[in-house]
Amino acid sequence: METPPPPPPPPQQHFLFVTSPMQGHINPARRLAARVMAANPDARVTFSTAVSGHRRMFPSLARPDDEAVDAAGVLHVPFSDGFDDGFSSATHGAGTYRARASAAGCETLSAVVSRLAARGWPVTRVVYTFLVPWVPDIARAHGVPAALFWIQPAAVFAVYYHYFHGHDAALAACANGADPGAAACLPGLPPLKPDALPSAVSITSPEHRHYLLLDLLRDLFLSLDEHKPMVLVNTFDALEPDALRAMPQFEVAAVGPVLPDDASFPSSADLLHRQDAKVPCMEWLDTKPARSVVYVSFGSVLSMSKRQEEEMRRGLEATGRPYLWVARTAADGGASPDPDPDSSSAGAGGLRGLVVEWCDQVRVLSHPAVGCFVTHCGWNSALESVTRGVPMVAVPQWTDQPTVAWLVEARMGAGARARVDGEGLVERGELRWCVEAVMGGGEAIRARCDRWRELAREAVATGGTSERNLRAFASAAAVVMSPPATSRHRDCCDNCASQHVI
Repeated sequence: METPPPPPPPPQQHFLFVTSPMQGHINPARRLAARVMAANPDARVTFSTAVSGHRRMFPSLARPDDEAVDAAGVLHVPFSDGFDDGFSSATHGAGTYRARASAAGCETLSAVVSRLAARGWPVTRVVYTFLVPWVPDIARAHGVPAALFWIQPAAVFAVYYHYFHGHDAALAACANGADPGAAACLPGLPPLKPDALPSAVSITSPEHRHYLLLDLLRDLFLSLDEHKPMVLVNTFDALEPDALRAMPQFEVAAVGPVLPDDASFPSSADLLHRQDAKVPCMEWLDTKPARSVVYVSFGSVLSMSKRQEEEMRRGLEATGRPYLWVARTAADGGASPDPDPDSSSAGAGGLRGLVVEWCDQVRVLSHPAVGCFVTHCGWNSALESVTRGVPMVAVPQWTDQPTVAWLVEARMGAGARARVDGEGLVERGELRWCVEAVMGGGEAIRARCDRWRELAREAVATGGTSERNLRAFASAAAVVMSPPATSRHRDCCDNCASQHVI
């Protein structure tokens, strides 16, 4: 009797990361892709975002949809979301995005997966972020398991899950109620007051300017219920133990903080500015005493009103402390504040304040001169501050930021939250009080920040909770499923288009 041939070796692990073209989604996804490659050097890693984001990451390409390889060895292959020059709600209309992006994305991402397979590199696992909720349909059509990389706090994921599973009316009532002391009580979470809830749960009308976000989240959780993917969360167990266990319906694993070890990390690019931009931030910081500088940045999406800029500038001046303020130009959605001609910070190189259009945030937060971070509380920024041990003044604006501010102030004790007036503005006196509370409040807050910095580092160090979770995910045996008989490429694209019509 002949000996049967040995079974074929399992396919090489090939992770395909897919994300929307927003900087706040691209950066953590690229960082996770690089960490997966480091955790499993035998694996292949490919990254795919929409052409509009890809062309900003690699501006020197001959064609905007050409492939590229970054310094970490990750292959970048873009898909098209139908808005290759970038999406603008003012130009295109918010109502056009959802249907067009999902239909074009399904078609072109499926082609990417097929091309990779034809080159002998079949994808064995797809990892996606939350604004591309149609991606699991493509993965299933090609017989590939998918995993969601949740780039916001686990608490926000849990709130959204409960919102779309019977708690929508209660959450909206709490968020929109007149009683600031009211609280939403959700399974597995502590009571959350209105100012701790993500802004999407307050949306009740399709006419709301951010209703598209709620629609995309609804699509995401419908897809999660159908596909039940693994959920990787950019957080760590010591920070959110209850929230990570609040949804036993899913396999949830903390893999964060997913951040660069230093500013030279190849996936820390800023899509709005060239990396060789000549900015004087670091040289200016070198002239300042330790822990003396107030660093101010409100991210790359929302801009301030003129009145808020004025209140912010006056409040910073009133602290009497040197400050470094990153203010986007009008081309980037904001406007640099005009200096006060009567203050010592007049001009970009004044004695007290420095206003710039861009800086390398990780390097700035790592500088010993920085004493606090006035932040919009985007999760990436908050984690960067936590891992550098810098206390925060939280000025949340929308989406997950109110919940992040709650984590900073109430959970970690790593900062103070600025309260807004009746028009939603932070007045100069409030800002000054918060900065003084954080920087002049003794060693207690600094000790708490140092402790959370160490806990974050322990989580991603060898043997830490997040490191073990990521290593297990990266090294799991490749599994390629048989595509469903009815899930041919064209059927999948038709299904995407029909599900996402507004």
